[in-house]
This record gives sequence, C-alpha cells and structure tokens, in this order.
Amino acid sequence: MKIAMLGSVGNINSLVIPRLVADGHQVTVISSNAARADAIRKLGATPAVGDMMDADFLTTTFTGQDTVYLMISGSSDDLFASAQKLATIFANAVTAADVHHVVNLSSIGAQDKRAGSLYAYHFIEDALRQVDADVAFVRPVGFYNNLFANMTSIRQNHALYSNIPAATTRKYVSPADIADVVYGVLSATPAGKSIRYVVSDTFTGSELAAALSAALGFTVDYVAISDEQYAAGLRQAGVPEGIVVPFVQSSLLQKQPEEMYADLVNQPVHTGKLKLTDFAATFAAAYNKDDGTARAHTVASK
Repeated sequence: MKIAMLGSVGNINSLVIPRLVADGHQVTVISSNAARADAIRKLGATPAVGDMMDADFLTTTFTGQDTVYLMISGSSDDLFASAQKLATIFANAVTAADVHHVVNLSSIGAQDKRAGSLYAYHFIEDALRQVDADVAFVRPVGFYNNLFANMTSIRQNHALYSNIPAATTRKYVSPADIADVVYGVLSATPAGKSIRYVVSDTFTGSELAAALSAALGFTVDYVAISDEQYAAGLRQAGVPEGIVVPFVQSSLLQKQPEEMYADLVNQPVHTGKLKLTDFAATFAAAYNKDDGTARAHTVASK
C-alpha cells in the first residue's frame, strides 16, 4: 500500500514507520522541517516537506495514497480555532485526493464538551465523519511523556505538584503502545467509522509518587495544589490564556474518573504493555542522565 503520514518522525511515527516499511508499504512522511528529511529517509520512507495548514500541499501529497494518517501538531494560542481550521483542511484534502482509508490520532475526551482542551479534537473527528472513507479514530488517554514536566520540581523539591487529588485514579499510555494500535489500523483500516482507545496503565497520584520514589531512590511527595495555583503556574510558564482556560477545564473532568473514562465501556480498548513501573524506570534514567549520576535503570523488554 501507499501510506502518507503526518507527524514527521515523532515519538509514535518513529516506531510505526519502520514496521510499515518492513511490511513492504511505500510510506510518505510529511514534515514542516526540511532538516528532518534525512531522518525520514533513514527510516526507509519518502519525505514530503510542507505545511499541514496548506490544503493544496496536502491534497497533492495525499493523491494516489491508499491510506493517510492525520494528527494535530504544532502550537497555537487558540486550540479550538486551530483544530477547527485543521478539520476543514483535512476533510477537504482527503475528499479532493479521493483517499479511501484514514487513521486519525485523536484523544480521550474528544466527544465530551466538559473535557476542555481535549474537546478540540472533536472538530477533526466531526469533519472526518462526513468524508466518504473508512476512518479509524485512535483515542489515547494521558501520555506518560507529559509526566516529564514534573522533572524540575522533583529535582528541586523532591515533589510533584498537581491540582488532581492524590487518590484520584487516572489512565496513562506509552507512545509505544499507541504505535502498536496506529500500526494495526494503518495496515488494515476497519470499514466505516471506528474508535479505539489506548491505555497502558491506571494508577493514582499516590501510586505515581511511590513508583517514582522507588525508581529514584528517594521520597517523592505528591503535593496537592488548587486550580488557581495550577492556572498561575501555567501562566508563569508562558502558556497563553487561550490555552490556560481549557487546560484547567480539562483537569476538572479528570477529577471525575467515572465521567472522564465513561466512554471506554462503549468502544474497543487496547491495553498496552508498558506499565507504571516501566515508566518510572524510564523517568529515573532520564533524571540520572540529566543529573550526571551513574546509576543505571533498565526497562524490561516487552
């Protein structure tokens, strides 16, 4: 098959592309950065350098492809306006190029107006539901990688701060487990419009702190902060107000896991292999590498 993929050579694509190439597929990888072209070629794919906000470029690149992989990337001061614009561009390009199979990396909360920033994904899902193509929506839960944002506070204060109560259950996923699902639906896209959730593990904030403590060799405290303090921290980090508000709104729903994850009982869920202990070991390895210490941590091969 001929497959075109947005996302350059990021955490997920870098794992998916070699598998598709090994299967004999012709893979075109779209990147806005010409400097990534060599890295794309090294994975056995063909680079297509251009802007995903350029409808003509996407249409040209998608033409002749059997399957395309779509995702949001980049940053914007207005999550919803950017997602809405992309939704129109993606749907128009898929239709104009007469693509028959689409895989869209979406998110938990895409269908829920209460999900704040995560609800931005519904614009793209809604638009792609209207195209005459098979579309597989992959909805990961929270990314393990987002937890690396706690590196500085753990290094400085041996603490991670969150406005989500320590006893609240949350679901997380590894890029490697997302890659397994993306690879599967790119290789054989289900007929019609379908949804697949991806979850690696489920744990509380207290369990996260305990796992990091064990991996790091010192106590990491889970410190509860208010929603106002969370918002202030985002602003201090330079996050635009148009993003701060939906981020805080998203965290409010995360405090209600029975609501946040309610739709998982209605759709297929892929349970991944990389658990909290695996992530904690990876986090500790990154911490010690940055810290210059020699203590090694090995994540078991899955």
